[in-house]
Amino acid sequence: MDLARRVLSTIDRDPIILSHHPLCGKFEDHVFKIKGRHVCIGCATVYPSAIMTAILLLVLSSGSFAIAFPLALSSFALNLTRFLSKSHRFSVLFNASLGISLGASLLASIHAPEDLQVVVVVFVLAVAISFSLVKGRRMLATCKSCERYREFPSCHNPRPRQVNECHQIQSE
Repeated sequence: MDLARRVLSTIDRDPIILSHHPLCGKFEDHVFKIKGRHVCIGCATVYPSAIMTAILLLVLSSGSFAIAFPLALSSFALNLTRFLSKSHRFSVLFNASLGISLGASLLASIHAPEDLQVVVVVFVLAVAISFSLVKGRRMLATCKSCERYREFPSCHNPRPRQVNECHQIQSE
């Protein structure tokens, strides 16, 4: 019970913990709100689809490597097409395909033939790390283009207006 209270307290104190995106207007399409708390759309899509994929693969094919690994590769390849567009219209579909890839790659890593297991695990980790770096660099580039970048992570809080700013806004 104490652990649950501490986790909830941490979530309440840190507004970015469930969204892990800056809470500014530049990332509004990356999060949604639940009871005033920002939640990452990607995580809310990726992880449930990964769990569902893993369960389905276990039930339907006992986690067969011959099915899981090609599914992981093909769904990840489909996901890479997200980098061809800056639009977020299809991000939920891309995130679902990333979740399918994650769930399938975890099962493929576990059920890989013994002589391939290390290679598969290293490959999966290398792909996951590379993907995270590319996504992270895109987010960082967006943040660096902001005039309030040096204030991160408190840059999402509205800055108090200076008296001069109020007069300039009214006179414009």
